[in-house]
This record gives sequence, C-alpha cells and structure tokens, in this order.
Amino acid sequence: MNAPRLLAALLLLLPVAAAAQTYPDRSIRLIVATAAGGASDILARQVGLKLGESWGHQVVVDPRPGANGNIAAAAAARLPADGYTLMMGTIGVMAVNPSIYRDAGYDPERDFEAVARLVRFSNILVVHPSHPARSAAEFIARAKASPGRVSYGSPGNGGSPHLAMVVFSRMAGARMEHVPYRGAAPALNDLIAGNLTAAFSDPLVTLPQIEAGRVRALAVSGPSRLAAAPQIPTVAEAGLPGYDVTGWLGIVAPRGVPAPIVAKLNAELNRIMQDPEMKARLASQGAEVVTGTPADFQAYIHGEILRWAEITREAGIRAE
Repeated sequence: MNAPRLLAALLLLLPVAAAAQTYPDRSIRLIVATAAGGASDILARQVGLKLGESWGHQVVVDPRPGANGNIAAAAAARLPADGYTLMMGTIGVMAVNPSIYRDAGYDPERDFEAVARLVRFSNILVVHPSHPARSAAEFIARAKASPGRVSYGSPGNGGSPHLAMVVFSRMAGARMEHVPYRGAAPALNDLIAGNLTAAFSDPLVTLPQIEAGRVRALAVSGPSRLAAAPQIPTVAEAGLPGYDVTGWLGIVAPRGVPAPIVAKLNAELNRIMQDPEMKARLASQGAEVVTGTPADFQAYIHGEILRWAEITREAGIRAE
C-alpha cells in the first residue's frame, strides 16, 4: 500500500479508535429474548449490575419474550452496531431457531457479533412430588408404558430444556407430549401446580423449588453432576449412557460493532465472570463459568448450529 492510501486508511480508523477510548459514555441496553425469571434473565441482571458498576453507566435489561426469541433477535439484529445494544444469546436463539423455523427473521452468524460466552449449565429433570417415579429409570419405564400420556413443559420450542427432553425421549424410546410456554418460570409453575408430568428446567430457576420440596429431581442433563446438587445423578448414570445436553448463555451484539469495542466488552465481561464471588454464586445456582475470546465464542456458535441442525432434522422438529 502506498503512503497516501496508508494515510487515508489510518485516518479512517481514528474515529473508531476514539469511540473505543470513550466507550461507554451512556447506558447500555441488554436485550433478553426470553421471559423474565428464567436463567437468561437472571444472568443478564447479575452481569448487567456488575458491568454498570465497573463502567459507571447503567445496563438496562430489556426482556422481549415471544416466538421463542425470534422477535427479540430480529429486532436486535437491526439496531445500531455501536456497542450500546447487546443481547443475551441462548442455545435456542443462536443455534436452534434457524433450523426449526422456515424464516426466523435473522441469521445468527450473519447478523450478530459474538462478544463473550458466559456460562454453560445442565438442565434438571423434575417431576411433581406426587409422581411415583423416584429415579429417571422409573420415569422412563412409566413413560414407555403410557405412550403419549406423559406431558412435559418447556420455555418454548428449540430451547435447551425442550431439546434435552427430545433427546431423552428418543434415547429412552418413550413418546411424550410437549407443552411449550413463554418462559421457564411459567412452565415450572404449571408443573408445581400439577398440570404437567415432568420438565427439564434450568438450575437457576429449579434448585430453589427442589430445595423447597415443590418438585422432585430425577437427573441432570449434562455429563457431570452439579456442584450445587451432587446428590442428583446424571441422565447417563441413571440409565441412558452417552446422554449429554448442555445449555449455554453468552453476550452477542448486532453485526458491525467496531472490533476495539467488542474487545473491550469481552475483556470486561471475562473479568466479571472470573471474579471468585461471581463464580461461586453461579456455581451455587448450577451454572459453570466459561470464558474466552470473541473468536472462540463465534466458533462455538458455528459448531452448535451444525450440531442442532442435524439433531432437529433427524427428530423432525419444526416450529411452524
């Protein structure tokens, strides 16, 4: 590149560098694509509070449930790519919805920048305390004996609780009826009320209900037991070897946010998540902190899209 063109390129970069130096100079909006009270909302508020304390500008958590997150994601993808609008990315919104909807209204890789992966977590298989099953094996046996008569709730099509039960039922050879809700809390509340047979539910919402005796835990969906509840076996231990469905959450932004701002956000979010107090609090809620670079998270999202496209196609899951 000759000197004049190099100078012109450097001059173009100056405003970007200046913006990164002063970022943030006003409040940040963090969109949550699921209903208030679920894992995504809880983590958004915890992280938003810490980010606001660090930078001296409020992080406003903006829940926008509906259409399994498509409404929020489609809207967020079209907002200014300046770092002042972020979204809590979930497995459903960022990896599954484009495979199960004819037109989700957005493309997770084309329309979003990966900023920082935050946590992964197992969902917990729970039943109402009146249910006779005391283990996952007993639950499977009863579900197989009554095909189609076992109902399970989830926060919606394509989220990790729904996928956990889809994989569970296919591996167990048990046909069950799916009842989607507009969030994790409404689904769990209906189970507590006795209107559902079972659910896989995220630990941030479910552990307090287990401790209160409102639901009975049978197994966890991940590859290892939860540090917060080591007495609950994994599904693999309980009778389905090789079973592993893990949810995750991370921060994304509209595509086109300047790289220095993405890097600044990533560094601060990693610092917040690696804080011993934050890690201990999340561990007590059943979540494991997972950090890395934006490129790490982007590659992970790509891999998840491919994985769940295959699983949802084989299972015949469609949201229309």
